[in-house]
Amino acid sequence: MGELQATVELALHIHKFYNVDLFQRGYYQLRVYLKSSPKLPAKIELSLLKNNNASNKTFQILYRNEEVHLDDHVLFKLHLIVDAHKLADSLDRADLQVVVELWFSEHALGPDHHNAIQCVSSRTLTLHFSPTRGLHYHLPVLFDYFHLSAVTLTVHCCLVALHQPYIK
Repeated sequence: MGELQATVELALHIHKFYNVDLFQRGYYQLRVYLKSSPKLPAKIELSLLKNNNASNKTFQILYRNEEVHLDDHVLFKLHLIVDAHKLADSLDRADLQVVVELWFSEHALGPDHHNAIQCVSSRTLTLHFSPTRGLHYHLPVLFDYFHLSAVTLTVHCCLVALHQPYIK
């Protein structure tokens, strides 16, 4: 019994978007995705799949200090092959990261405007996951100086299953 498959669930709640001082008026969108170490065999499942990431509804920003309630939820399931004797070390080597991207377009987006929106800023959050305690964060994510804005996130992560491996 050397290898086991661990299933880790990560629930992400996107609360609010705060426009501190964006230079451009227009339409914005947030996209999030989960990354794990390429050294470990892993499979990531996503509740709202769209181009291998989760994206929220597009919202318009017109004024400084504007606040938009997003209230979006995303559920990631990560299936990892871990060493049964060193479970905590194996999960620590998974190097879990959540990438939050801010996308922008000057025009309202319709079904034919997939190329009209572009990524203007990105932040990577490294998650320090413990299999015994889980992970529970509530934090603001600030984007760069040219896109001075923030989004508040709540992240919950826990180990939900250990069983014989079925992924390759």
